[in-house]
Amino acid sequence: MKEIGIALLGLGNVGLGTYRILSNHAKDIERRLGARVRVRHVLVRNAGKSRPEDVPASIITHDMKAILEDPEVSVVVEVMGGLSPSREYLEQAIASGRHVVTANKALLSTHGEALFSRALARGVDVHFEGAVCGGIPIIRTLREALASDRVESLTGIVNGTTNFILSAMAGEGASYADALRRAQELGYAEADPTLDVSGMDAAQKLCLLASLAFSARVSPESILVEGITSLTPTDISHGREAGYVLKLLAQARRASDGLDVRVHPAFIPAASPLADVSSAFNAVLLQSAALGASLYSGRGAGDLPTGSAVVSDIIDTCRNLLAGVSGRLPLPVGPNVQDVPLLSSGERRGPVYLRFSVSDEPGVLGRIAGVLGEKGVSINSVLQRPPRPEDTHATIVVFTHATREADVVAAVRWIDSLSSTRAPTQLIRIEEGPGVLLASR
Repeated sequence: MKEIGIALLGLGNVGLGTYRILSNHAKDIERRLGARVRVRHVLVRNAGKSRPEDVPASIITHDMKAILEDPEVSVVVEVMGGLSPSREYLEQAIASGRHVVTANKALLSTHGEALFSRALARGVDVHFEGAVCGGIPIIRTLREALASDRVESLTGIVNGTTNFILSAMAGEGASYADALRRAQELGYAEADPTLDVSGMDAAQKLCLLASLAFSARVSPESILVEGITSLTPTDISHGREAGYVLKLLAQARRASDGLDVRVHPAFIPAASPLADVSSAFNAVLLQSAALGASLYSGRGAGDLPTGSAVVSDIIDTCRNLLAGVSGRLPLPVGPNVQDVPLLSSGERRGPVYLRFSVSDEPGVLGRIAGVLGEKGVSINSVLQRPPRPEDTHATIVVFTHATREADVVAAVRWIDSLSSTRAPTQLIRIEEGPGVLLASR
């Protein structure tokens, strides 16, 4: 039987999961592929560190040169993460004519276009299913299943850490700090969770999805990104009373004058299919012209879910090798990439939730309503809560009608400057459009 040699760069959670799937499912992979996949090298940063017993010491190396000099290595699989030395290693692999599989969303969202251009020039494959949403085949769906369709919008819960935290806050009334601590104890959050809770991890994934769905050049630095650190169980409770669930959403949609691409917390109707996505699960809701609404969900992180996506890419690449086909790239490159205008977040129109912390004194609600009216913000409903014995302020919650976001922000800035305001106003957007509802109808 023909044998295809691969090199694995990295042996962390995803790397070990990938190795074990290749090992434990070897016979199944051979039957499906008609060839044997053999891991010839595993590159690690510290060659002296103890490794799991099921990974032979003979294949462990810390020398990339040894991999590049092995003529039997046809595919390089990068699961190290980070920008360096991952970028340099993949550039070297592509230059040497090796096909590449990676799960590195940060690298691709930053340097993906340059890497794909190098791969196209060299005639090699690059696949990255494991970079977005773990084991959910969303990249393959956009690249292949919907290749004939026109994606109008995608709305996703694409970060398991933040979804776990918000689920704990909603289900148990846990504070943000307590929910984060539990996520870290269970291995859902890193010791430094900044990339996740700031929304940047979701933004990196969204930019890859948007680039694929719309053939557009989108970077995390060019879009609105907000995290979850300011959210409280009180906000979640107020939203629940109005029939909403709070999620960190990654959204991209076509508009008449460009693309609307953003990541931020949002209230969505409890009837939305995304409202039931809890704990560390991920989901992406697509709306396309021919198919309509379609939902893809599953485990969005972890060694085996992500490892399964990486191995699927390895198998796909090996099939191309056996068929003598190469140079297949998931993302458009060069002249096929559009510089589509990205809409300013201030021009978005939609309802919002506002929570004001104010002095418990006459006339405060009237002043708030006056400022909102002055800025053209129409009030839909109001919840007013008297201060609790331990509080020194009252809470006023306002749900607005659809309003231009720049007008809401201007009104909030004015209200926060009033002497009666005791804390910065909490602003949470409300998503009620087809991007979150159609699949449930």
